Amino acid sequence: MDNNLSFCIVGSGTAGLVSALTLRRAFETSDITVISSSKIGIIGVGEGSTEHWREFMRECNIPTGELIENTSATHKYGLRFENWTTHTPDYFHSIGGVDEIYAHGLFATYAGFIDAGKLITSQTSSVGLVQNKIGRRNIHMTTNQFHFDTNKLNDYLTGLCFSRRIKFIDAEVDSIELDSETGEISSITTTHQGTVSADFWLDASGFSRVLMTKLGNTEWESFSPYLLCDSAIAFPTESDPNGQIRPYTRARAASSGWVFEIPTQERRGNGYIFSSAHTTVDKAIEEVETMTGYKVPENPKTFKYDAGFLKKQWVKNCVSVGLASSFVEPLEATSIGSTLVQLKMLIQNVASYTKKSSKMQLAYNKSITETMTNILTMIRLHYVSDRRDTQFWVDQAAMPLNSELQELIDLWSEKAPSRYDPYQEPNVMFHVPHLVHVMQGQGLLPKEPSLLALDRLNLRQKVNMEMDTIRNGRHNHELIDHKLGLLEINHLDEEYKQ
Repeated sequence: MDNNLSFCIVGSGTAGLVSALTLRRAFETSDITVISSSKIGIIGVGEGSTEHWREFMRECNIPTGELIENTSATHKYGLRFENWTTHTPDYFHSIGGVDEIYAHGLFATYAGFIDAGKLITSQTSSVGLVQNKIGRRNIHMTTNQFHFDTNKLNDYLTGLCFSRRIKFIDAEVDSIELDSETGEISSITTTHQGTVSADFWLDASGFSRVLMTKLGNTEWESFSPYLLCDSAIAFPTESDPNGQIRPYTRARAASSGWVFEIPTQERRGNGYIFSSAHTTVDKAIEEVETMTGYKVPENPKTFKYDAGFLKKQWVKNCVSVGLASSFVEPLEATSIGSTLVQLKMLIQNVASYTKKSSKMQLAYNKSITETMTNILTMIRLHYVSDRRDTQFWVDQAAMPLNSELQELIDLWSEKAPSRYDPYQEPNVMFHVPHLVHVMQGQGLLPKEPSLLALDRLNLRQKVNMEMDTIRNGRHNHELIDHKLGLLEINHLDEEYKQ
């Protein structure tokens, strides 16, 4: 008896290819087909990952050196936020190790830094970060995150798919055929390539949502009540003329949104995420050129969006992934990360899937709602700012907070953060340490709760010793220029020297 499922993925952007490779890793003997059209381009000019990427590499047997060489990848040790507030105009979000001091769940060392008025990231991250230097020891293995050239990443992942018996069909979806009894997709008709059948389908077709639209599944949960940005321009520029490559993403607050810079080995991916109610594309381009000092190429990629997610991401035997399932501004590189979170939840369900299944779809959609709520909480947090210098920042300050963020701000106004606070579930992208780093940068963590907790739990001496250990450890390693380090692919852990 053959219990294998056959899979078909519509779309071959990052989400589609990552899905194909993950499915191949999980379902070793299944037929997997990717349908995409060579006429359809890729949106991105550069992409950044979250720490979920390292686990994906490990599970799918992707060597670090090979990835770096083939995708012009660079190290990403975090995000640098510039001018998001007036009180802390320059801070990082970069999660390193979290202390293991026995403190009844309290993040004791975090509490120590908060009490001391020191930014957690600046006290725990590499001393060479702002000088564009990285640790020499175990180079390329000390970060879980990377920046990629989007087109090169696509080519590399496509090649991996070919080598792992994943079939590609160059076509567009014309129509779908539904099973008369179950209402599931039984096959699709393509342009020029005939009919394709499969047991399970993934819609990775981006904003067009080809399969979900044909299934009539279009109900969208919009984040527009909380976020003003709804437009973007994206364009590449040459690498920094000084020859340096930053090991982090820049996110610079602007008059009507924010400007990003994603460094790859050969160029930089740039963009302006903005509110169309507060500026135009032409004015946004002019502002970017003034802020950065470089010329925006003619005809940059532009698009409008409604931040949010598809309410039902799993319908019958079809699941949406990537941009087909959700889009939130790329402030914390949520696109790739959320896709990997989706796939982890999906596979454990699909492994037991039959045509009679219905409850797992409900559970999956509920989990995805939790994931997206967590993402909204993180993104909305960045806009809790004291800036009032332009109408955008005045209007954004008047926008409501989602209830989950408001509850977290209220909670941490009374107590020091702990590992038992909300957002520790495995299906969320941003856990308490992530939220703590950004909340401190945005000026929302008072000192008093941490002071009281450290004193009442008699942790002051232990925490001071731990803070000294961390401080010494930050200086106790050899540094190398990030750009030079990228050339030393041979210095990898033994498992990749094959």
